[in-house]
Amino acid sequence: MHILISAYACAPDVGSEPGVGWNWITHLARYCKITVITEAGFQEKILSSIPQYNLPYPPEFHFIEVTPEIRKQCWNQGDWRFYRHYRQWQWRAYELAKKLMDTKPFDVAHQLNMIGYREPGYLWKLPVPFVWGPVGGHEQMAWSFLSMLSWKEKSYYTLRNILNAIQMRTSLRVRKAASSAKALIAATPPNQKAFQQIHAKEAILINETGTFPCTTNNRILHNSHRPLQLLWCGKFMSQKALPIALHALSIAQKQVKAELHIVGTGKNEIPWKNCAQQLGIEHLCHWHGQLSHDESLKRMASSDCLVFTSILDATTTVVMEALSYGIPVICHNSFGFGSVVDDSCGIKIPMIHPSASIQGFAQAIVALGSNPGLLEQLSQGAWNRAKEFLWDDKAKKMYDIYKKLIAL
Repeated sequence: MHILISAYACAPDVGSEPGVGWNWITHLARYCKITVITEAGFQEKILSSIPQYNLPYPPEFHFIEVTPEIRKQCWNQGDWRFYRHYRQWQWRAYELAKKLMDTKPFDVAHQLNMIGYREPGYLWKLPVPFVWGPVGGHEQMAWSFLSMLSWKEKSYYTLRNILNAIQMRTSLRVRKAASSAKALIAATPPNQKAFQQIHAKEAILINETGTFPCTTNNRILHNSHRPLQLLWCGKFMSQKALPIALHALSIAQKQVKAELHIVGTGKNEIPWKNCAQQLGIEHLCHWHGQLSHDESLKRMASSDCLVFTSILDATTTVVMEALSYGIPVICHNSFGFGSVVDDSCGIKIPMIHPSASIQGFAQAIVALGSNPGLLEQLSQGAWNRAKEFLWDDKAKKMYDIYKKLIAL
């Protein structure tokens, strides 16, 4: 079995989309031969890392370069200028795929990432079974949460919501890719529902990210002798909604001892630090800046709870990593992470309005800070829940999908 994979974002030892692409590829390579087309930004890191994995089927990588400016636009989420260049990259990937097919008998073509549905690539045009996904990007910003944003951001997300509804229905390539896919994989329940309702296409639900096996849950659990250690990780973008956590902490600290460790940087750093100061909780907030992936995981391992306040996301790597470390999660009951976190491993807050979220997150912090038994129970539950999303199990599911398509 030989699989051709297009994964624009792929890199070892990082999070987000590149880490997702890397983990899919290195786990699939335990089961079948893979040829990967990817962007060249992490070429040196990829080629030096692959031999260390001792994979049964070491992937063959082909790299397509973009300019530093385009690469910067890619990782600057929300920069719509990137899509034109990304579409061109996907066409170049298709042209390369056709050349590769002249010498390599591929059995399946798989459009792996980026996960957004707006750009399905062109591999569906190849004369082999086509797999698309996990696919995300159809999640909408809740209208009631626009009040948290600046006027510029309100305009952006209002337009995004409208275009999202239109593009999923009218994009010819999205429609062709969906209809051509012999297997369509949805990253989240909202995307699975959208493909069924709009394209009458059944999609298999497999979250885009996964967990690694953890041999033991031996963290030092919270007790009344020290403050509850809360962790928030993410880019300082408005959709990540750190102010919800800051306001929640300002309420909760009146009843329990708690500290918030904040990992990340971005354009909202100054206003968010000002927010903490205005709330009088700056002494409870520890701003760690941008950490390496390993440093972030060390910070996570010393935490009691992940406070994940995002108001627009897919499943997200940080939630999966938290579960792997036995870290309970407080999050909204929405998007991909809302289907991963359950009552056994976290506390979910209904996504109604920012003020309701602040109260909900505050109550959750108080509940965990005042009840070590509950925290211990959820910690064990997180560790157990992580076992249900192991990367190797996800790779086996995808491998089984490949086998079924080849057998048709």
